Amino acid sequence: MKSLVLIGPAAAGKSTVGALVAAALGRPFIDLDEVAAAYYEEAGQPLDDLIRHIAHVGLVAAHRWWQPARAHAAVRVIGDHPNTVIAFGAGHSHFEDDVAAEPVHHALADCFVVLLLPAADPEVAHRVLADRCTQERGEGWGGSTFLLDWVRSAQNLALADNVVYTGSRTAGEVADEVVGHVRHDAHR
Repeated sequence: MKSLVLIGPAAAGKSTVGALVAAALGRPFIDLDEVAAAYYEEAGQPLDDLIRHIAHVGLVAAHRWWQPARAHAAVRVIGDHPNTVIAFGAGHSHFEDDVAAEPVHHALADCFVVLLLPAADPEVAHRVLADRCTQERGEGWGGSTFLLDWVRSAQNLALADNVVYTGSRTAGEVADEVVGHVRHDAHR
């Protein structure tokens, strides 16, 4: 049985939908954002170093510097948690450098990957996510550049076995669609 990995931009609903899908499929659920700190440490780029880098070079440059830690965490969580439902943080499937993305893409080849987006139109999706980030987190998640990059990510589209547009549906409705895709894939 393949692991199911949910990818997508910040505030796309990966953690909420992932927990519901895991319960429906009777599988464990892992939120990479909740377990990644140990993996970042293993990669030699702990969160504290990222915070210091942000203060010195800014968020965009620090995020680029942190690519090896994000890639390491993504690869390790897949290897450490087979046959699970895993919600990736937005930066764990989209990288600024294609070379940094390669090990993650290789690890995801044996998984069933679902990309969650609020809408097919990137501008609409960006607006929805920016509003959610502001409401849920009190900020626009590093500015609109990150969100727009994640919404338009060719890397995410290339990884996805299915794209699920969440629209105005409930998390339960979205989870039901994801479960349907997983069950359909298992019967192929």
